[in-house]
This record gives sequence, structure tokens and C-alpha cells, in this order.
Amino acid sequence: MLEGGGDLLPAGHGRHVGTGGQSVLRDEGRDVLAYRYHDADDEGTPKLGTNTLNWRRGGWPSVQ
Repeated sequence: MLEGGGDLLPAGHGRHVGTGGQSVLRDEGRDVLAYRYHDADDEGTPKLGTNTLNWRRGGWPSVQ
């Protein structure tokens, strides 16, 4: 990352704004990224988001 690599996980998009507070957990053999976001379509109400984590070659994560 010091040389410009990596991706922002999770990046805000659409109604998902102010994403942050990430945690990773293992659930039934898969890694899951849990985070909070504010729902722009629901007056900014904070909500919980989850995405399955996949691992790229070299150990970098990506989300589904």
C-alpha cells in the first residue's frame, strides 16, 4: 500500500455512505466483513452491512 496498491474496503456507493468500523469474522468456513454505514435513502439511519471476503493472490482481500 505504501507504493499505491490496495483498495478501500468497503468503499461507499449509492445509498451506502459513511462506511466504516470494519471487523472480520469467520462464519461457516468463510470470512465475512462486517461494517456500519449510513443509509442515504433512509434519512442517514446507521445500519449493519456484511460482505463475504475473498482473498486474491498475494493475500489482498476483495468483497462480494
